[in-house]
Amino acid sequence: MIPVVDRPLFFLDYDGTLAPIVDDPDAAVPHPDVPELLRELDNQFPVWIVTGRDLRALASFLDQPLKAIGLHGAQEGVVGGEVQRLMPDDAAKALNCLRRSVPSVDGMHVEDKDQAFAVHYREVDDETETRERLSSWLDAMPEMLDAIWGKKVVELRPDGLTKGTAVRRIADDHPDHTPVYLGDDTTDEDAFAALQDMERDAVTVRVGDEDTQADYRLAGPNEVVEYLRRYV
Repeated sequence: MIPVVDRPLFFLDYDGTLAPIVDDPDAAVPHPDVPELLRELDNQFPVWIVTGRDLRALASFLDQPLKAIGLHGAQEGVVGGEVQRLMPDDAAKALNCLRRSVPSVDGMHVEDKDQAFAVHYREVDDETETRERLSSWLDAMPEMLDAIWGKKVVELRPDGLTKGTAVRRIADDHPDHTPVYLGDDTTDEDAFAALQDMERDAVTVRVGDEDTQADYRLAGPNEVVEYLRRYV
């Protein structure tokens, strides 16, 4: 069973963790119990949302001023409030150039995220061929950028800015709390590794059945809600 710690520092991914995965990212509403649960948690403990989404866009799903990391570490701020861009200018320019050259495939959708973007291919006819085309397109990607392959999506981010670098920085600011990280995707593995490398206790939880280095596992948002309820 996943432990309940006395002084948690929560790091919570959004898509696939607080909200079910859906075909249309614009329809990814949170689990019905999540908004009230987050309010209760935030009244008692430090809570950070850690997401690949643009924090301004996330405000359409979470209508409370939670502290947050966006764009996999390239943004820091408050949901629905002030947001600081951490992306270097040269990486932002490189992403803008790459955005203009995304191959055209029926059923593929480009999600713009402030300075970054993601390419979703959940609805294409031939996923294998689409992945091959995207891989060829990324051959020209500058070294200052990273490509992250997720659940039928590829996202582009600056090299060196990850969820792991973000959560380690925040955890250092809360030395008397135990980090509790819940996430469901490839980018969350960076955070699991960063927290496990620190000389302190941490609770790392992978949501879903994919391979992971997290210490614990939950099946989906329903089980995430059940676990978080143990703190309120």
